[in-house]
Amino acid sequence: MLKIIDYGSGSNPAPCVFLLGYFDAVHLGHRKLISRAKEIAAEKGLQIGIMTFYDAKQGAQVYVFEERVLLFEKLGIDFVCAADFNGAFKDTPGEKFLDALAGRLNVKEFVAGEDFRFGKDAACDAEDLKKYCTEHGIGLTVLPLLSFDGEKAAASLAKKYLDEGAPEKLAELLGEPYFIRGKVTTEGRHVGRNLGFPTANLHPLPEKYPIKEGVYAVTVQLDGRKYRGIANYGSRPTFGDERIVPEIYIDGFNGDLYGKEIVVSFDFRIRDVKKFASAEELKKQLAKDLEKIR
Repeated sequence: MLKIIDYGSGSNPAPCVFLLGYFDAVHLGHRKLISRAKEIAAEKGLQIGIMTFYDAKQGAQVYVFEERVLLFEKLGIDFVCAADFNGAFKDTPGEKFLDALAGRLNVKEFVAGEDFRFGKDAACDAEDLKKYCTEHGIGLTVLPLLSFDGEKAAASLAKKYLDEGAPEKLAELLGEPYFIRGKVTTEGRHVGRNLGFPTANLHPLPEKYPIKEGVYAVTVQLDGRKYRGIANYGSRPTFGDERIVPEIYIDGFNGDLYGKEIVVSFDFRIRDVKKFASAEELKKQLAKDLEKIR
């Protein structure tokens, strides 16, 4: 089971290979780094640790902290070292940052991308990291940047695809379908249930970068099973509700969802959010939407 270690106070006694970066989107470039770290760990009998942040380094995040933890565990990471970027961390000098990691986490090897920067004002780069590792007898692997669709594989590119409402392209960049995770809330007007399409509403997360408003085909993971579904990501103009709330209809599920944690993966975009003249027209459209996922 993956362990979470706080950067400010935690430690890890077992020797490890440690991945440096932010890992906001966990895209193909990040996965390449993780794959190399796993190779090193297997060769040398090391644990695998990874750096990330509780909060947003800059703007909203493609994946929030809890979602990244899910991905890291699935990818075979042993522990996460997490920090609050916008606290005292951002003013930490580069060498002091590396000292803390190497000492408290028992780092034997570092793995980073060639664009990795660290320390106060991002003043240090891969060359500074190389110098530090040489002086302290720590192994280092620096991998070149990965390109995707003619651009640098990066969180900014993932956000571009989110803005476009392009989950298929996003899945290619991320290495798996983009998802949101959350608990089903009891809040809501039960409009879907009254239409014969009971839905699960998730609390919108202000720190999570939103996908373009629309209706999407989704796959829902619930209680160890997967279901097909439809997600309305956006407002509900037919009923005068302008709040942005992820609302999911799970095809074939009839149980009580309230309070349950679900993971919703976006497969493809079906249509824009529309305002219908009546609830009955919306009901007919929802039936047509369902035909596209069955």
